[in-house]
Amino acid sequence: MFNVALCSYGMSGKVFHAPLITAEPGLKLHTILQRSEPTALVDYPQVAIVKTFEDILANPDIHLVVVNTPNELHYPMTKAALQAGKHVVVEKPFTLNIDEGNELIALANSQQKILSVFQNKRLESDHLDAQKVIESGALGRIVEVEWHYDRYRTNVTHKKWKEDNLPGSGTWFDLGIHMVDSMLCLFGKPNAVYADMRSLRRAEGSTDYFNVCFHYADMRVILRSSTYVSEKGATVAIHGDKGSFLKFGQDVQESQMMRGVIPGMTGWAQPGEDNYGILHVHNNGEATRSIIPGQRGYYEHYYKNIVDAINSKAPLAFLPQQSLLGVELLLAAEQSAKQGVLVNL
Repeated sequence: MFNVALCSYGMSGKVFHAPLITAEPGLKLHTILQRSEPTALVDYPQVAIVKTFEDILANPDIHLVVVNTPNELHYPMTKAALQAGKHVVVEKPFTLNIDEGNELIALANSQQKILSVFQNKRLESDHLDAQKVIESGALGRIVEVEWHYDRYRTNVTHKKWKEDNLPGSGTWFDLGIHMVDSMLCLFGKPNAVYADMRSLRRAEGSTDYFNVCFHYADMRVILRSSTYVSEKGATVAIHGDKGSFLKFGQDVQESQMMRGVIPGMTGWAQPGEDNYGILHVHNNGEATRSIIPGQRGYYEHYYKNIVDAINSKAPLAFLPQQSLLGVELLLAAEQSAKQGVLVNL
């Protein structure tokens, strides 16, 4: 069993990492970094609470460090953990620039330690359903994909690293990285990008609206998000020369974990009735339209793979190289939006 240290007990630590770690038999939640009040003890009275990151680095009993801190801290904390001989899981986005990511990948290789980025949205029904219909060939030649991550949120939070106009802040880095990651998994690297980004809630704020079009040789992938969408449409729309697939609803895993439902409990990850797809295809002049229930997601596979990779029982599924390519695309899209030009990749 591997002992795990969490570097933060905010939303990502409390809702995602701590429950998923405790649900994995090969891991033990050992230490949580909380610089102020030890609120994590209410949920996990058995863990050690430390006030400094150095306490985690110096503890030889800690094998895996989860860097789930603000984006600008991903690079220095991941580097320090690897240098201390720890395996590392880092929250998305991996880093804020390419050089930092390459340095961390090289360091993990030299230390012979696992380095992985928590791209959990690959394990949700949107991604899984899109992957299944594309691989089936039912749509023929894919010509256009439109992926949405919309929400209605008028308030501005206290989190400056998310809300202020700083490097790596805003919904493009926070939400767009998920869609970029899915796009890379499904289609590989695009050829170019053209982007429009703005702040809807306050002029001086970070990006909270984006419309980003990635160019492939014979296909366009459009990634969209807005904070002023109170009535949602399809989350994913895929169009091909033989038909279309529209995906509706949201994966339930995040909302379940916010209510304390975790892997292994009754009803875990079971899609709701609003989670479904519409497949409309044309064959030999005849059109057929069918409703497809959403697939069950499986967040629990992430940390299971981490344990198996550390034990050399399976290859690492969430490679940092792909997440770094995602960072490259995030930065290219930002450049396109600032300059108003098509950026070749």
